[in-house]
Amino acid sequence: MDERERRMAQNEALFREVNERVREVATTLGDDGRYEYFCECANKDCTFHVPLTTSEYEAIRSDSQQFFVLPGHVTPEVEEIVLETASYTVVRKTGEAGRYVEELDPRARG
Repeated sequence: MDERERRMAQNEALFREVNERVREVATTLGDDGRYEYFCECANKDCTFHVPLTTSEYEAIRSDSQQFFVLPGHVTPEVEEIVLETASYTVVRKTGEAGRYVEELDPRARG
C-alpha cells in the first residue's frame, strides 16, 4: 500500500470514529430513527452526511472493511462496491487497505 492509499484509509477510519460517537448517541436515545452520519469517503474535506437508521449502520459495520459513502464518492483503486442504494453506497476495502482499516477499527481495539 502506498502513502496515498494509507492516507485515504486513515481519512475513512477517522470518519468512522466520529460515526461511532453518533451511533452511541442514537443507541442512548433508544429508537431506530434516521440519524445523520458523516460520509466515510477518502476525501478529508468531505462534510456531507448520510442518513441511516441504527440498524442500517450496524449492518454495514458488521464487517470492519466496509464503509458507507455517498454515490460518486467511491475510490475504486482501494475498494469495491458491495451495495448501492439511492442515498448511499456501501464499499469494502480490498487488499492491503482492507487489512489496514481492520487494524484502525475502533471496535477491534476494544
